[in-house]
Amino acid sequence: MKGRWGVIGAGLVFLLPFLVWGLLSLGKNRYKRLPIYGPQEIRAPGDTVWHRLPVDFVLLNQDSAVFTADSLRGRIHVADYFFTRCRGICPRLSLAMQTVQTRLTDKAPRVRLVSYTIDPLHDTPSILRQYAQRYSADLRRWTFVTGPETTLYRLAVKGYLLPVDKSADTTQGELGYVHSDMLVLVDPELRIRGFYSGLDSLQVRRLLDDINLLILEYETPQ
Repeated sequence: MKGRWGVIGAGLVFLLPFLVWGLLSLGKNRYKRLPIYGPQEIRAPGDTVWHRLPVDFVLLNQDSAVFTADSLRGRIHVADYFFTRCRGICPRLSLAMQTVQTRLTDKAPRVRLVSYTIDPLHDTPSILRQYAQRYSADLRRWTFVTGPETTLYRLAVKGYLLPVDKSADTTQGELGYVHSDMLVLVDPELRIRGFYSGLDSLQVRRLLDDINLLILEYETPQ
């Protein structure tokens, strides 16, 4: 009998470090880390420079206040491109953004929504503010942005990695504008962490789940 208990005791001693580690791990957040999208530069093992939004843009929001990269840095945000005269996919994109706004809780104060127009000649700050009211936008959290066309388009293509185009032929797209149906999730370091179709309710739901994962990533000690 003593020999049997001796074997059991030796086994417990062997397993003790693993049991302690498991107990200490309880209560810690266990979650998957979202990927980082876009081109990257590997300078050395463990030293990777990831794609980020450009920081040299100056735009205006619906209140004619200046909107720059500093308006986004340090916050998680979801972005989309639209225009107020659009009768195609834009209303559905804005409804998707409205859904995200509604589902965000007080536990997510750092999360912002940003809608960039691709029709800045028409979409002045006052027009954007009227559009925001149509979707019950909380302007403390959801911002509508206009500005120079070249700046908006460059930020879309070079920053958010979204296709945007305008053609003199108005039979192309709607009123000649072509843009993506994607909602883009960006982290506080201005890195892209996900793309989601605003036309697909399942992808919008996945976006909400991924926002929570990103909140955990930045709240949990590394």
